[in-house]
Amino acid sequence: MKLSEIIALVVTIAIATVFVLLVQPWLFDYPVIPLTMANKQIQDWSSAILWPISWSLYGLGLLLTFIWIVKASTSRFTRAEEVLSTKWQWWLMTFFFIVLGIFIFMGLSFFNGWFDGKRSLEPVFWFPLFIFIDWIFLFWLPTALATPKSMRYVPPLSMTLRNLYRG
Repeated sequence: MKLSEIIALVVTIAIATVFVLLVQPWLFDYPVIPLTMANKQIQDWSSAILWPISWSLYGLGLLLTFIWIVKASTSRFTRAEEVLSTKWQWWLMTFFFIVLGIFIFMGLSFFNGWFDGKRSLEPVFWFPLFIFIDWIFLFWLPTALATPKSMRYVPPLSMTLRNLYRG
C-alpha cells in the first residue's frame, strides 16, 4: 500500500469512529432527530438497541474493510477483465453489511420487546437510514479511498474521490 492509501484508511476509519460511536448516539439522545418518545424511553432504547447495534456495525464494517484491503493487497491481475470480475465481491460485502445490520437491528428490537406494542416504534423507522450511513462511513469510504493496487477503482466512485485528494 502507498503512504497516501494508508493515510486515507486511517483518516476514514477515524471519521467513521467519530460518527458511529459519538455523533450517531448524540443524534438520538438529544433532540436532534424529531422523536416524540420520552427521554427515559430513548435512554432505554439507546442502552438496549443503539449501543449493541452500533458496536456490531462498527466491528462488521472494520472486518469487511480489512478483508477487502487484504484481498486487494494480495491479488495479482494481468488483465482488466480479471479486476472488473471482483466487483461482485465488493457488492456482496455491501449486501452482507446492510442485510446483516438490518437483521441484527430487528432481532435486538424484537428480543428486547420493542415490538410488543407498549413502546414507540419511532427508532425502527429512523435507524435503517443510519445503517446505510454507517455503511458509507465504515465500508464504502475506506474502500473507495484506500483500496491498493489494481483494484483501487473497483468501489463505485473511487476514481472521482481519489482525483479529489490526488490519491
